[in-house]
Amino acid sequence: MRDKEIVEWRNNVPYTQNLKFKRYFSQAKQQGIAVLAIVAMLLSVVTFATITTSQNVQQYYAIQKIRQDSESFQAILKKHLKDLAMALRTQSVSAALNTTNKPFLSTTVHQESLKGVGEQSLTHYEISVSHNAENIKYKANFLRYPALLRLPTAAQLLSWDNQLTHWLFNRSEAELSAAFFPNSITTSHCYNLADATVYWINGDCVLTHSDLTHTSSSAPVLLLVVDGDLTISANTHFFGLIIMLSTTTATHELNLAHSSSIKGAFVSNTQLQKQINGLLMPSAQVLSNLQASANIAKIIPVPGTWYDIN
Repeated sequence: MRDKEIVEWRNNVPYTQNLKFKRYFSQAKQQGIAVLAIVAMLLSVVTFATITTSQNVQQYYAIQKIRQDSESFQAILKKHLKDLAMALRTQSVSAALNTTNKPFLSTTVHQESLKGVGEQSLTHYEISVSHNAENIKYKANFLRYPALLRLPTAAQLLSWDNQLTHWLFNRSEAELSAAFFPNSITTSHCYNLADATVYWINGDCVLTHSDLTHTSSSAPVLLLVVDGDLTISANTHFFGLIIMLSTTTATHELNLAHSSSIKGAFVSNTQLQKQINGLLMPSAQVLSNLQASANIAKIIPVPGTWYDIN
């Protein structure tokens, strides 16, 4: 009987163990499926986040490109407006528009002629520029005025005036330089001068007939001689304004030879030694023609008139 029980127990052991193994593998399979499900969910979240991030990055760069393009167009328009204003300093409206023309920009200029104190010629410009493909438009006003703000007085022609540059240019001697006249010729002598309207000479100047063949009463010139002597040779005729400036205590000379002349005006900020053998002929008309010359014009923006129109 005992032997039979032993046999039955031995027969039951493998079956019980087999049930345990089946339960173990069943639990492991369920856990594996759960892990796979979690991994799948995480991958879905990561994929969604990646797609969303990619879309956001693309949108960001698209917005950045639009912003950069807009800033680029704005910079182009602003530069074009300023370039046009600088061209109008010495050119007519039609010439300035041809000089600065850009096919993708539309430009309009309204011009008005004015008179300032002392009857100097002033010109008011209203400039509008817009981009043909973008909704960007700028408008600004500018005023063109003569660098020679006032003409010399009768007293200044006959004597000297240490406030001369203040009166003529609204600048002290220290503030006045060749850079004040953008189209001037600056040199240390007057030999073989090229044609120009403004000459800034540092040192002695000897003028001959060949240096002034391009000048006349209707096309006068401005000559500034700084810290030097001035000699106008025989048969040489000067039309315009001569200014002799001294920045030291040295005394300089004006020599006007026989059969030579100055028509317009001659002034100085200090006493000079003069040898006048030619003709000094004051002329308000010559000085007015010089003042009205576009070659000595200045141009400035009118404060408070710059508009960004969108």
